[in-house]
Amino acid sequence: MNRRMLCLGLALALTLTTATAIQNANTSSLPRFFERFSLTKDHMLPPEQNGADRRDLEALISFKNGITADPMRALSTWTSTNSENVCFWRGVWCRKHSKRVVAIILPQLELEGTMSPSIGNLSLLRILNLSFNSFKGRIPPELGQLKALRILDFVFNGLEGSIPKTLANCSHLQWIRLSYNYLTGSIPAEFGGLGKLKKLRLSYNHLSGSIPNSLGNCTSLLYLILDSNYLTGTIPKAIGELRSLEQLLLFDNNLTGTIPPEIGNCTSLTFLSLTNNLLTGEIPEANNGELKSLRSLALNANYLTGKIPKSIGELKSLGSLYLNENNLFGPIPPELGNCTILLSLCLQNNHLTGKIPKALGELKTLSNVYLYRNDLTGAIPLQLGNCTSLFILILNDNYLTGKIPEAIGELKSLVYLYLNGNNLTGPIPYSIGKLSSLSELILYNNKLSKSIPESLGELISLQKLDASNNQLTGNIPPSLGNCKHVTDLVLTDNFLFGKIPPTLSNCTALKRLKLSSNSFNGDVEIQFSSSIQVLSAHSNNFSGTLSASLVNCTQLTLLDFSKNRLVGELSSYPLANCLELRVISLSSNELKGDIPLWITNLSRLQVLDLSNNKFGGRIPSTLEDLKGFKDPKVSQLGATTLYEDIPAIKIKGFEYRLEYVLAANTILDLSNNNLKGEIPPYIGNLSQLRLLNLSGNQLEGVIPASLGQIEPLEQFDLSQNSLNGEIPQELSLLSKLSYWNVSFNQLCGPIPAGKQLMTFDERSYQGNPKCLCGYPLESCKQNKSSTVPSPSKTVGKSVWSKVDEHISLIAVGLGFGIGLGGIMIWWDRLLHIMRGPKIRGLCTSADSQTCS
Repeated sequence: MNRRMLCLGLALALTLTTATAIQNANTSSLPRFFERFSLTKDHMLPPEQNGADRRDLEALISFKNGITADPMRALSTWTSTNSENVCFWRGVWCRKHSKRVVAIILPQLELEGTMSPSIGNLSLLRILNLSFNSFKGRIPPELGQLKALRILDFVFNGLEGSIPKTLANCSHLQWIRLSYNYLTGSIPAEFGGLGKLKKLRLSYNHLSGSIPNSLGNCTSLLYLILDSNYLTGTIPKAIGELRSLEQLLLFDNNLTGTIPPEIGNCTSLTFLSLTNNLLTGEIPEANNGELKSLRSLALNANYLTGKIPKSIGELKSLGSLYLNENNLFGPIPPELGNCTILLSLCLQNNHLTGKIPKALGELKTLSNVYLYRNDLTGAIPLQLGNCTSLFILILNDNYLTGKIPEAIGELKSLVYLYLNGNNLTGPIPYSIGKLSSLSELILYNNKLSKSIPESLGELISLQKLDASNNQLTGNIPPSLGNCKHVTDLVLTDNFLFGKIPPTLSNCTALKRLKLSSNSFNGDVEIQFSSSIQVLSAHSNNFSGTLSASLVNCTQLTLLDFSKNRLVGELSSYPLANCLELRVISLSSNELKGDIPLWITNLSRLQVLDLSNNKFGGRIPSTLEDLKGFKDPKVSQLGATTLYEDIPAIKIKGFEYRLEYVLAANTILDLSNNNLKGEIPPYIGNLSQLRLLNLSGNQLEGVIPASLGQIEPLEQFDLSQNSLNGEIPQELSLLSKLSYWNVSFNQLCGPIPAGKQLMTFDERSYQGNPKCLCGYPLESCKQNKSSTVPSPSKTVGKSVWSKVDEHISLIAVGLGFGIGLGGIMIWWDRLLHIMRGPKIRGLCTSADSQTCS
């Protein structure tokens, strides 16, 4: 549970209990808590004593006048015409046998407004409780006039400004509760004079400055709760004088320095939390054993160094130990096994070494163990099987070796088991199948081998199974179909084979199925449920077509079957109804036919990779309707949302492995197909494209100038086509290009002199005619060629087969200085062979000025 929500819950519970008792109290029987303050509703007094003190009445009327909203009509009886019955007003309590107001108790009434300074005139006021309302503005300094005040409770309001120093004049104050406001400034040092103060709660404000040393004089303090502010400086050693202190909560501040050993003198402490500060140094060894009553020790999220003190093992009442997220090193002390009622052990994110102590197996009450992201070695101790109350066991990202012990199957209460990121070997224990409460089993990034045990099918509560990146073999056990609540099944990067078992159709809650990088084969015949969102199975041997059940997968966001052997026309694939699709990757299959028109209905699509197939025809003009390539907001995902398991994207022979792709990224890859015709100018309207790859096709015509409008474009590949004409000057506007390739085309004319285009070398332009000039190629002023070859009508697949052998011969001839006449002879012969059209935009000696 979130730490802040836990504290909030505790505060709410305490206040609600008090408020409920107050509201439910009848006029003849008061809560014991208030009886000692001699409060009464005064209706029991004789009629002749029912007149209210005029000053108190005026103060109450002034208070009401400061209320701007009272939706529950709580103060409806607070009127001057009803002044004779002031002790009957809601929330007003009077002194016995008197008409003086001694308490105003108005919690949880949705009151809004500001506090009138006239409250300071209620000279006998002992309790002022306005908690859980919406009061704004400052706390009136006039409250310092309330010499009799015992309890001041303004928790959960919208109060601003500083805490009045004048409150220190209220020498009888026992409770000050100002948490969950917007108070600023420092904690008044004058509070050190409040010798009767028992509870000081100032948490969840905007307080700054240091903790006053003078608080060490408040020797009656039971609770010092200053968490969730902006306090700085060191923790005062004077806190060690608070021998009655039970709770010291200073977490979520900016405190520095070391932990004062004097805190060990607070022998009544039950809760100590210094979490999320900037504390340094070692955890004090001395006096740790004196804190016999300590139930929770939280020092996590600091910069503490050194070893974990062995003396912590002497804290026999300890139920929770939080030392995570520090710079602690050395072994986990076996003495922790003496904390026999320990429930939570959180030591993650440190630099702890050595083995996990066998002594932890003595902790029969242990519920939560977090040891992840350390440098622990050795095997998982068998003795952990004795911790039968374990609910969470998180050991990931260490250097643990050996087998997962069969004794793990004795942890019948276990719900979360994380062992990923270690060097564990051997099989997945069959005994894990006995963990009927297990919800998440995370084993990825180990060296586990052999087959997945059938017993996992008995995990009826299982929701997540991730055994990816291991050395597992064999088939997926059909018994996994019994795990009807599983939402995530991740088995990528293993040596699994065979077909997907049809029984997985029973997993109706399945949202993410990831089977990539195995050797699965056969048709994809599983009946996918409508809840499926991610379907990733790239780099396998699947054949045939995809399951017809995908027509019902209306929540599918990612489909990746790249690097398989799928066949047929994509137009027949049942994806037209999957309107939530954001990623389609079907590259490196044997798909053919035209690119289907239904793709344009996928308005949220941001990654479309159909490369390395046999698609033909033209690039459909309807792709202009892909809104996800125009407006990132269409996807309804944040810019930092990650898509997982995107396969490699290939650009000009270089493979870019995109394990994670930001949702803000957009990719259109149609490379290495048999697409013909011209590049549609509308592609320039896909204004959010980051990667555009049309290489390795049979595209012809000119490069549309509109492509210069795609301002975010970073990867741009048009190589190995039959494009002709000049490179448009508008492409010089593409200022974010990190990869640019127009090689092996029939381009001519000057290369645009854009800032980003000037960063690419001749490899981006090789394989074009000599009339392509300008940096980084030959200067256009020196280029005197008046003719160029016509483009070839046939384009192959490989880098070199993309260039017709006749064109290659001409390039070689030119390289050795063949004269113009020889070139013309070759040119005539080539025209006879190729019968291709001439390329527009030739740079001749007559227009060499223009070329330069």
